[in-house]
Amino acid sequence: MLLLKNISVTFNKESQFQLKALSDIDIEFHSNDWTYIIGGNGSGKSTLLKIISGELKTDTGEIRLNNKTINNIPFHKRADKILFIEQDITKNLVGSMTVYENLVLGSEQNVFVSEFFPYKQKKQLNKIKELLSEFGLGLENRVNQQVRFLSGGEQQVVVTARIMLRKPQIILMDEFTSALDQKIAPLIIKKIKDFVTASQISVIAVSHDYSIIKDTGDRVIILANGKITHDISKGMHELTEKFILDKFYERTK
Repeated sequence: MLLLKNISVTFNKESQFQLKALSDIDIEFHSNDWTYIIGGNGSGKSTLLKIISGELKTDTGEIRLNNKTINNIPFHKRADKILFIEQDITKNLVGSMTVYENLVLGSEQNVFVSEFFPYKQKKQLNKIKELLSEFGLGLENRVNQQVRFLSGGEQQVVVTARIMLRKPQIILMDEFTSALDQKIAPLIIKKIKDFVTASQISVIAVSHDYSIIKDTGDRVIILANGKITHDISKGMHELTEKFILDKFYERTK
């Protein structure tokens, strides 16, 4: 479980242009829940993801993961348990490295350690190829190709495979679905959803894609001016786009 208690973040604190990005946020995220954060520009969506990942620090409040305070744990150390997938797909991969290298770096075993244990490397390579073959793009035959030479859709598959190999406790997605190749988007979303359900992982995602929110979401949180205005979890299957927009605009108009 992830708990945010009394979280506030202010930008430009020493300036006349001070901006309250988040104000007194209290929220819990549970395993096997796919939560969508929606709101207008400047509502605090991306800031919320970044304080969870450790990329930004809070001014006040406490962040607890599995009943342990993680406020002072830096971004790179939180990454073992909290995986942040950014909107720009290229930021989630190392373009000069191969598909295999990117996936090994995203899993529990380091690529450099693998080189000293060939039997482990072969076992891991077979596991990676088997996983990639499930996407039907032939990437299992191109594991030694540099990621920068892959198409956008192929890179998205590598990112998805990396999520599945890494097995974090929490996945943060900042508009990841907006960058999806439409031909492969349904498969990627299904793979992630099935993986999340099977692994009891919590997903916290920023998105404006209503159809994906309705198909995959368990909960919708609406932010406006750095505050939670609505927290919707019951009757998600009955939600309409009009309902979400009405709730959003009544706070932001």
